Amino acid sequence: MPRLFVHFTFLLFAITAISGLWMRFYPFNPDTSLPYTNVMHGHSHLAILGWAFLGAFIIFLSIFWKTIRQKKQAKVVAIALFVTSFLMFGAFVYQGYGLYSIIMSSLHILVEYWAALFIYRELNGQLGIPKPGKYFINGSLLALVISSIGPFSLGVIAANGLRDSYVFDMAIYFYLHFQYNGWLYLFLIGLFIIVLHQKQIVFNHSLLIAGFWIYFLSLFPGYYLSVLWVELGGHSQVLATIGGIGQWIGVFGVIIAFKGIWVRLYRKFHDVTVICLWITFFLLIVKSTMELGLISPTMASLVYETRSVIIGYLHFSLLGFVSTFILTQFQLIGIINMRNHLMQAGFLIFFIGFALNELFLFGNGFAQWCGFSSIPFISHGLLGASVLMVISIAIIWISFIITRKNESVSIN
Repeated sequence: MPRLFVHFTFLLFAITAISGLWMRFYPFNPDTSLPYTNVMHGHSHLAILGWAFLGAFIIFLSIFWKTIRQKKQAKVVAIALFVTSFLMFGAFVYQGYGLYSIIMSSLHILVEYWAALFIYRELNGQLGIPKPGKYFINGSLLALVISSIGPFSLGVIAANGLRDSYVFDMAIYFYLHFQYNGWLYLFLIGLFIIVLHQKQIVFNHSLLIAGFWIYFLSLFPGYYLSVLWVELGGHSQVLATIGGIGQWIGVFGVIIAFKGIWVRLYRKFHDVTVICLWITFFLLIVKSTMELGLISPTMASLVYETRSVIIGYLHFSLLGFVSTFILTQFQLIGIINMRNHLMQAGFLIFFIGFALNELFLFGNGFAQWCGFSSIPFISHGLLGASVLMVISIAIIWISFIITRKNESVSIN
């Protein structure tokens, strides 16, 4: 697989982090001519559709590159994902939600459909793929397509004068739910299953399949967990409860299915890689438990009314679980070499920055629940966390470049 594609992912990750740093610096320089909301929309879209989407797609290509039949198409899809993501970010920064950003967002969704179709065809043309892996990846592709109903419906909702209504926000939460909890979770678990299979590491197939079906079927009523703040009647609480409990059981089923892999992982991979995987599953457990807690009306009300907690959850899911899982799988498939001490330092700084970011966001939410305005120096703390994130990504990227150059020299 062309090494350029990995650089694409790191570039999008870096831009996402830098735009996040800009937003954290904004309270100290609010007179800037660049609107905050424009950067915010660009940042959030690039995080999900740029870094996370392309990063997951690169893992798929790397796993199957030798046996992929349509290599030219794979290259074009990867380039199209990068270009549309980059232009979409620029459009949002330039005008916020406007003509150009809507065009680029819609174009990106069409490229997503193309990528999904490519993945489906290539996956089902491969031999020896474990059944659980196919289930998770095919389920993720369905969730990806379903998620696009959200953004496509926004135009219709706005055209009917409902831009400021709860229906508009419900469509956004629909999209986020099927992206985070559907597409990205299912796809990354599916890729991980295939990696384990290729490394001849044994896991519980039947429990994984059971965990998939419980989770996937719960994914649909689980959407109501995101919109309990809307008065939709008693049935919404029932559906949210079913979905929340089902998703939580499904996640634990998957984790239990992997309980026998750790000894083999320590034998085959660097200790830091295994630690990153432990962190990934710990974050997944916490994430799922937080979502389960929303079935409590009191807890749900507190969360939905506290902006810092919502932002903390979104960062916990994407920056924490999803990004860590992508970077860990980069290690498992050999894109990242953890024997490099500079790379290890980059990961350490990354986790410190992430932990500080979550500490300040959730800590501020807790302070507000206790009746205080906010915790002292939160803007400074979040700015510092963002600085660490930018530094960590730069170190990881530079280490990747140095390692690859050294490998090329040793080969020559």
